[in-house]
Amino acid sequence: MAISDVHNILIIGPTSSDKNVDLSTALYDTVEILHKLGYKTSIIVEDPTSLLSSGEFLDRIIVEKVTGDNILKYLNDYHPDAILPTIGDKNALGIVASLNGKISNIRILGTNYLASLATFKRELFIKRLSQNDLPVINFVSSDDETEIYSFIRKIGFPIIARRKYSNRHFSGWTNINNLFELDNFMALEELEDTKIEIERSIRGFSEYSFTVMRDRYENAALVGTIEDIEPIGIHHLDSNLISPAVSLNDSKLQKLRNYSIKLAQAFNVVGACTVHFAYNHKTNECYITEFIPRLSEETKFLEYATSYPLATVVVELSLGYHLDKVQLDSGSNFNGATEPFVDHITSRFPLWTDPKQKYLGPSKTSNSSIVVNGFSIEEVLNRGALNDKINDNLERYNKLRQLNDDELFEKIIHPTNWMLDVLLEALRRKFEIPVLSEVTSINVPYLVALQNVMDNSAVIRDDEVDENNIERLVEYGIKGVGNSKLLMNSDDIVTKTVVKSKRSIGASGPGFMNHNYFVTSGISNDIEFNDRNKIIVRSPIITSKRDIMVRQFVLLQLVKSIEQNGLEPVVIGREPWTAPLSVRYNVLEIDDPHREMSELNLIPENKIFKIIDFSKFWNLDTSDSDNKNIFQINARELKNVNIAGDTTIKVMVVTDGKNYLAPSIIYRTKKNSQTYEISDFNNFLSVENKDEILTIIKHELDLYKEINIFNLEIVKRNDHWVVTKVYEGMTEDIIRHELASSVHVIDTLVKLILGNKIDEGLNLDEIFKNYDSDYLVTVNEKKFRFMDYDEVNKLIQSI
Repeated sequence: MAISDVHNILIIGPTSSDKNVDLSTALYDTVEILHKLGYKTSIIVEDPTSLLSSGEFLDRIIVEKVTGDNILKYLNDYHPDAILPTIGDKNALGIVASLNGKISNIRILGTNYLASLATFKRELFIKRLSQNDLPVINFVSSDDETEIYSFIRKIGFPIIARRKYSNRHFSGWTNINNLFELDNFMALEELEDTKIEIERSIRGFSEYSFTVMRDRYENAALVGTIEDIEPIGIHHLDSNLISPAVSLNDSKLQKLRNYSIKLAQAFNVVGACTVHFAYNHKTNECYITEFIPRLSEETKFLEYATSYPLATVVVELSLGYHLDKVQLDSGSNFNGATEPFVDHITSRFPLWTDPKQKYLGPSKTSNSSIVVNGFSIEEVLNRGALNDKINDNLERYNKLRQLNDDELFEKIIHPTNWMLDVLLEALRRKFEIPVLSEVTSINVPYLVALQNVMDNSAVIRDDEVDENNIERLVEYGIKGVGNSKLLMNSDDIVTKTVVKSKRSIGASGPGFMNHNYFVTSGISNDIEFNDRNKIIVRSPIITSKRDIMVRQFVLLQLVKSIEQNGLEPVVIGREPWTAPLSVRYNVLEIDDPHREMSELNLIPENKIFKIIDFSKFWNLDTSDSDNKNIFQINARELKNVNIAGDTTIKVMVVTDGKNYLAPSIIYRTKKNSQTYEISDFNNFLSVENKDEILTIIKHELDLYKEINIFNLEIVKRNDHWVVTKVYEGMTEDIIRHELASSVHVIDTLVKLILGNKIDEGLNLDEIFKNYDSDYLVTVNEKKFRFMDYDEVNKLIQSI
C-alpha cells in the first residue's frame, strides 16, 4: 500500500553529471515511474545534461547548486510532501543529515536522517553496528597519547593512522606495523588542534559488497554480490570487480547476506542498501567497512549483471510498496522479493586513458571502465582486462619481459594498473601461486584462472589444439583473442561463436522481458529475431565519463526514435549499454567485446533496413566504406583552424545532403574573465547574421552530400563570422543542443535516414526555427541556469 499523504516529491539530483553519469539512467527510471504512478515531481540539479531528456516527466526543474540552503529555500517556497535523496550521490545524504530539525511534516523517502548521518560520522556508524552485534572495526580519535597507546595495546598491530585537522581535513592513512613506526609517527610535528585517528589495519583482506532491498514491512532480499579481485588497500573502483562473488562458499555468503539485511534493519533503510565487507579467509575475521543507503555506481553495475530493475524498485519501496508487489510500468507486477540467480559472470574492469602505469592505492585513479560477460573467470578476463584490442596488453607483455626477476617482483609488491599483466608474466616465469597469493593477497582462484589463460594461450601458439582440449579452450574464452586464429578456423562445433541471453532466474520472469545478450562460444544461439525490419546501432567503447554521458544520451534518443518510426532497434557494442527500463522492452542489446557479430550472420540481411554507426573506434565490416546502408554518426573532425576570439557560436546542422536545418545555436562569449554560454541563440540573431551563417554553412558543407549532423564552431572577427572548427557526427555538444532545442535533431536525423527529406525553399526563419521559451545559460562552464527571453536579452545587453 503506497503512502497516502505523498503527492508532490522533490528529487535531490546529482551534483556533477561527469562524475555521476552512472546515475543518469537511474534518474530517468525514477522520474518516469513516478510520472506513470501519477506523482508530481520536481528536481534540483546542478547540470541539466544529467537528466538524459527525462525532463518530460518532471513538473519543475530547478537548476541550482545542490546545497542544503537551496533545498530549504525550495521547501519554503513550494512545500512538497516528500524529498527523495536516493539518486543524488553522497552529497544528497549530507543534505538530508543537515535538514534534521529544520523541516517539520515533509517526509524523507528511502534514507532517513540517521542512515544519512552515519555515512559521514564514523562514531555513529560504529556505535549503531556495535549495538546490533554487527562486526565493525573500532577506532580512536584523540589528542591524548595515553589514550592512543592504551587503545593500540588492546587491538595490537598492524594499525593504520591519520591526522584529523581542525578544518575537517585529514592526512592520508599511514600503515604502522610496530611500536618503532608508531613512535616515529607520533613524533612528527603537526599543527595545534589536531587529533590522531587510529584503527585496526585490514589491508590485504578480501573485499566484497552486498546489495539488499528492504521495504517498510521488514521484507528484504539480496539483489547481488560483487567481489574485488584486488585486496583492500586498493580503491574499490580501481579494482577488477566480479559479480557474483565467486570465492565465497555458501556458509560465508549466507553469513554476509544476513549481516547486510540486519544492517539495513538497524538503520531502517528503505530501498537499496549496499554493504562493504572486509574478509580474511585465513582467520575468518569479517568486518563491515561502510554502507551506502542509496543508488550508486555499484547498483547500476548490479542492475545490468542481474537484470533486476533496481532504480524502479527503490523508488516504489520508498513510497510504501511491498517488496513483492512493485509495479514496473504502473500496471504489471514484479516480485522484487525473489532473489536473482544468475547463470553467468559479469565483470567490470577499470580503464585508464593515460597509458602510463598508475600505482594503485586508496585513492581512485581510473577514469572509466568496461563491463563484460562470460561463463568462467577465464572468459571474462580474456574478454575484459586481458583483451589486447582494448588494453594494448601485448605491448605491456613485451615491456615486462625485459625486466629481471627482482624488478618484476618489485612490481608485484607495489601494484599498478598493470597488475594482471605482471602476474601473468610472473606465472610464465614459474613463480609459485601460493607465494603470489601471499604477497598480493589475491585469492587463489583468480591466480589459477590467470595460469589457465596463460597455459591455454600457449597451447594455441604452439599449435597443440586437439579434440582433448578444444572444449576447455572455448570455455576459457580463448576464441576472439588475438592469437586464436587457429581455434577460430577449427571445424569443431564447440568453437562456434554464439549469442547467449544474460539470464537471471527470478528477475527474468514472465512480464519482464530481458533483451540483453552477449557474444560467447558454444553450440546454439539463444537469440531469436522477429519479422520486423531492423536498424542496427553500433555503440562505441567508452574512454571517459563524458563519453559515457554522450553515449547514454545518443543511444536513448536513437532507440526511442527508431521504435517510434516503426522499426526494431538492435544495439551492438564493445560493452553493454544500461538502457532505461522502459526502453529495454523495445531494444535488443548485444555486447560484443571481440567484434564477432559480423561473422555470425544471425540477422537476415533482408531485415536490416539501415546501420547507424556510432562506434567511433571500430567497424564490423571492412567493406563499410562502400556500403550505402551504413550511416557514420560518430564525431569526425573535418576542420580545425587556430583562430582566437572572445565571441563564438556553435551551430548544429542537420542535412539530407542537399537542404539544411540549423535548429540549435549555442552562443559563447567572455567578459571580465567570465565565460557565458547561452542556448537557443537562434532567437536572438538578426536577419543579417542568419543570412551570413547560412552562407557559411552552405560553403563549408558543399562537398558533403550525405545525410548527417554537422557541428560548426564560428568565431566573430572584425564584425564577421569566421569558421574555426567543423565536425561531422555527434560531438559531446549534442546533449546541450538537444536539451536546448525544441527541434530534436537526432529524431530528425533518423527520419532522414528512413527516407524523409527537408523541404525545399525554406526561408531563414524556418531553417533556424526554434520554439523554446526557456534558455539554458552557463557561467564558467559550471553554473547552469534557465532564463526566459527577457532575462536573456538583458544579459546579452550587459555582456
